[in-house]
Amino acid sequence: MQMPYRGSRFYKQTDEKVKITKSLVFRIVHYFKPYWKQMAVIFFTILLTSVLGIIPSILTKSIIDTALPKGNEKLLAEDIILSFVTSLSLSLISVGQSYLNTFVSKNIIRDIRGSMYKHLQNMSLDFYSNVQAGEISSRINNDIGGIESVFSNTFIQILQGIFVFTTTAATLFYTNWQLAIISLLTLPLFLAPTKKVGKTRWAIATETQGKLAELTTIITETLNVSGTMLIKLFTMEKEKCKEFDKVNEEVTRLQIRENVVGRWFFMTIQTFVSIGPMLIYLFGGIILIKYHTLTIGGIVMFVSLVGRLYGPINTFSNIHVDIVRSMALFERIFQYFDLKSDIVEKKDAQELEQIKGEIKFENINFSYKEKVETLKNVSFEIKPGQMAAFVGPSGAGKTTITYLVPRLYDAKDGIIKIDDINIKDLSLHSLRSKIGMVTQDTFLFNSSIRENLLFACPNATEEQMIEACKTANIHDFIASLAEGYDSVVGDRGIKLSGGEKQRISIARTLLKNPKIVIFDEATSALDSNSEVLIQKAVEPLLKSRTSLVIAHRLSTIMSADVIFVVKNGEIVERGTHLELLKVNGIYRDLYDKQFKGMEK
Repeated sequence: MQMPYRGSRFYKQTDEKVKITKSLVFRIVHYFKPYWKQMAVIFFTILLTSVLGIIPSILTKSIIDTALPKGNEKLLAEDIILSFVTSLSLSLISVGQSYLNTFVSKNIIRDIRGSMYKHLQNMSLDFYSNVQAGEISSRINNDIGGIESVFSNTFIQILQGIFVFTTTAATLFYTNWQLAIISLLTLPLFLAPTKKVGKTRWAIATETQGKLAELTTIITETLNVSGTMLIKLFTMEKEKCKEFDKVNEEVTRLQIRENVVGRWFFMTIQTFVSIGPMLIYLFGGIILIKYHTLTIGGIVMFVSLVGRLYGPINTFSNIHVDIVRSMALFERIFQYFDLKSDIVEKKDAQELEQIKGEIKFENINFSYKEKVETLKNVSFEIKPGQMAAFVGPSGAGKTTITYLVPRLYDAKDGIIKIDDINIKDLSLHSLRSKIGMVTQDTFLFNSSIRENLLFACPNATEEQMIEACKTANIHDFIASLAEGYDSVVGDRGIKLSGGEKQRISIARTLLKNPKIVIFDEATSALDSNSEVLIQKAVEPLLKSRTSLVIAHRLSTIMSADVIFVVKNGEIVERGTHLELLKVNGIYRDLYDKQFKGMEK
């Protein structure tokens, strides 16, 4: 079932307790499948240690009942040595088991994180437009990190507890069934309040993860170059610190509550645990004195094994609480895995090898929000090699049109074709590999100029990279830097000017060598020298390529093969510059107000 992701809180909200269903358990256990060999070894070691753990108690009985009363020094030495060897073996096996356990759990967490990252890479822009900045980081780091204990401890403890309890109980009943029943009388005290404690911890855990996501959002938004600059310019340091401290305090309060819930319950249980050995001494002593069917060594063995019997029960009580808490995290993680992208690639998608570059929009309708149409019945055709300019007021839908071509979004209705092929019939990789995009808000990774350029074409040679930069009029600038192409650009390219970033973006697109180019040429924030350099860089980029240009300059308007005037999501006029001027419509009015002044 597809989960909606409209709004910052897209995931399912519920106040109900997570139901631990068979399908949920199988979904979790499925992560162990690639490591079944290691799990088989762990399973064997658990079984082995469960049996070996009984031997020291049996040897203690032998020492007390046989070796000491009969003065058998040889038997005493054998029992002591065997007990030591058993304890040493248990320790060594536990070390190996711990290593395998850690190996499996860490690899499972790696697998889940990797699967989550891959899944999120396939989500559309619509998802990222609506989710909170820190929400994704919180799910990958906090939530996935929080479930590691399920794989590293919980599952192993359940298996270990079952084997230890079974082997110990069997030994007790074999030795004396009356005392074995007495030993089990206090067990219900462990289990009674566990459900209530688990439900309370689940509710607190859910709230805690929500607050951790909120804390991550604050960190993500404020501790970066752009956020920090904004805070400093508006002198909001104190306010942001107060906001952080408030959420941080709430997280701490919830975590403390979660850890102390049930502590009184477990303390009471531990008190009752001490009653078990006392009952064994009492009834065992009566049996020894009256019926002589039990020995002193047998009573001592019973007392030591009762402690071993209570261990798994105490573990189960804690595990139940931890499992219920973890289910809240699994629910949040699986909500992400269950999200379906609205950009779906067909199973038999066609690979686009060579294209001419013809683009057709046929009756396209699109909306970002329900009941609010962004594009209405948009139809046009761009022939191979043509430059198509899109003009119109801000918010008219120009950028949205360009986003639909590489399927960053999908149209609600209508068909978009490249070379008479519906783009939905093409594989996303082959479609997008033929399209280059230079946006107004250029994004660069916080790495070297070289790495940012090679992001478009990892196999490009040094000569190809330099040639692209020369064509984009940015090579001389890069060469003037102390570290040249290895210079780090900073977060989002903060160390570069707007014009420098855009020219690097153009060079990156040239290196990709796409057949179709989408270009937002806004240069209003650039100085005249940068604008001239970008104009010169754009010419070879658009040459012999089909291009969709969101036009802001008169030179682009006049040189375009076809101009589309967009208003309120509709193409209201189309034609060449001279044709549209003669119409005396919206374009003429736009030209007179905006472009004619530039011409003068």
